[in-house]
Amino acid sequence: MSPEIKIISYIAFIVCLFLIKDITVYLFIFVAISIFLLRIPFKSLRSGWIPISLFLLFTFISNVLFQHGRILYSTGPFVITEEGFNIASIRTMRVFFMIAGAKILTATTQIELLVGAFGKILIPLERLGIPVVEFFSTMGLTMKALPRLKDQIADTYRERMKEGNIKGFWGRARVISMFLMPLFVKSIQSPESFFDNKENNYRER
Repeated sequence: MSPEIKIISYIAFIVCLFLIKDITVYLFIFVAISIFLLRIPFKSLRSGWIPISLFLLFTFISNVLFQHGRILYSTGPFVITEEGFNIASIRTMRVFFMIAGAKILTATTQIELLVGAFGKILIPLERLGIPVVEFFSTMGLTMKALPRLKDQIADTYRERMKEGNIKGFWGRARVISMFLMPLFVKSIQSPESFFDNKENNYRER
């Protein structure tokens, strides 16, 4: 399946999630999503699972409380109703499905291909004067430059630590803050420079 079809299918999937109100259908979707997730390497799934879990927990709690309906549980000012539980379950599963779908999409397709596919899908906006091609070309170069950006950050950090007698957490944080933001700005403004620097270093060696 081409990246463009995958992206369009994912967008259609999100739209359907907001149209479905039956919790039983969500349970069937949960089973189907779980089957897809089991086919993805665990290393890809575990990245970011802590903030995702906290976000899902916050989504559920913020929707389950203070809803009108038949009371299931009550303690002090906190009241959980049947309607609130259903609403919270649906909204939490909806968020989970969107995140899981994005995980499946990025795990089965390279980021560079997804960026290029987004550019092809939005190419009609060029007629309105929106620089779609230029934007996604820059984004594609930026994504390719990220591994080299990571190496450059590590090399720069080691060099700065050797130059000065840096001690403690705040001293190291100060060193990182001095070069990290300009480096990120450079990666967005001219990502091709990272490839030029890499080629020059390779020639020098």
